[in-house]
Amino acid sequence: MWMLAKTKSNQEHRAKINLINQGFMCYLPILNTKKHIKNTWMDIKETMFSGYLFIKFAKNIKNLHKVNNTFGVNKLLINKDTGMPYIINEKDMDAIEEIVKFNNNNQFTTGDNVIVNKGKLSKFAGIFLEKCSKYRAKLLINIINNNQEVIVNIKDIQKVY
Repeated sequence: MWMLAKTKSNQEHRAKINLINQGFMCYLPILNTKKHIKNTWMDIKETMFSGYLFIKFAKNIKNLHKVNNTFGVNKLLINKDTGMPYIINEKDMDAIEEIVKFNNNNQFTTGDNVIVNKGKLSKFAGIFLEKCSKYRAKLLINIINNNQEVIVNIKDIQKVY
């Protein structure tokens, strides 16, 4: 049974460490993304749900009061009608874990919209065609109303949603 805790601003990692030290099992989904900062593309790890942390409890909830008193945690989210914490089922947690795995593996499929974020073709959008080798990918890029197939390093592209 998973529950959701609201953390203090930018203290998700601190709350996770403190809860683990108390014996709780926690999950903080982290996504690997690339952002354009100061005219360069940078690899950044950011939390999927900023300000929230998932905590797994056993069937018998004994240490529930400890969560609210943990450094980095603001409060455990409680349903006002029942007075019990919100419960997240295992299917939803599995779906979140699957999204994180898929994002962090950076797997591309034919037809995915991508953007090139390094090199001479930086900031060009295109369509992923195929993986040429372990490190290279073939893209279809529209340059001045002319479709061109180009081969780029697979680390230099990012999926656009």
